[in-house]
Amino acid sequence: MGTYTNNTITEGLRGKIGNLIFRQRGNKTTVYELSARKTALSEKQLAAQLRFADAVQRAKEALLDDTKRKEFEERAKKKGKGSAYTAALSFYLSNPSNINS
Repeated sequence: MGTYTNNTITEGLRGKIGNLIFRQRGNKTTVYELSARKTALSEKQLAAQLRFADAVQRAKEALLDDTKRKEFEERAKKKGKGSAYTAALSFYLSNPSNINS
């Protein structure tokens, strides 16, 4: 793992390029090498991935609505979450059957 600070080439870079993964933490860019999966995902892991993807979609959709965005901003402040998105994601992960909230 390598960490770059104040490097104009990697500034703001995140995501996957080839077999390298770039992540942002504060003002630092961290680079990881993509590792090969040794085993196939289990049914429980696949279910967890689908549940997470569903929660992400719901959180993004909820934040497009100004009323829900304000609710999640308040929830984020109250519960010490970093952002309205984090609060929304947490809400939908802990309440997967709550489609209309």
